Amino acid sequence: MKKSIYAAMLSGIICPGSGQLWLGKKLLGWGFISISLLCVLVIMNQIISRAQVIAEQILAGEIGNDLSSIYAAVSGAALDTAGASMSALTWVFLANWGLSIISAFWLGAQQDKQLQLQK
Repeated sequence: MKKSIYAAMLSGIICPGSGQLWLGKKLLGWGFISISLLCVLVIMNQIISRAQVIAEQILAGEIGNDLSSIYAAVSGAALDTAGASMSALTWVFLANWGLSIISAFWLGAQQDKQLQLQK
């Protein structure tokens, strides 16, 4: 299998940046991985904060302790206007992932060309 395809598959399936690491571009690979982890950590922090608020409201009796009330509160939190920052972070994560795949394919194609010239 060509390096370009294998590296793109690594970055697309395993983790953004893993294809670059496999190709020996450690700084670029760790950059993609760092951006991905940062986005995931911030998104998870926001999700946990929203869940904590709902849990506190349930314990305080502000939200009923039945499935439909909890579902309505969770749905309302998901549609909250504060979701704009989460939406932006999601787009940053997806753009980083896409750029990682494209970059891995391009770097792998360069290495494939060099191997062809050596033969």
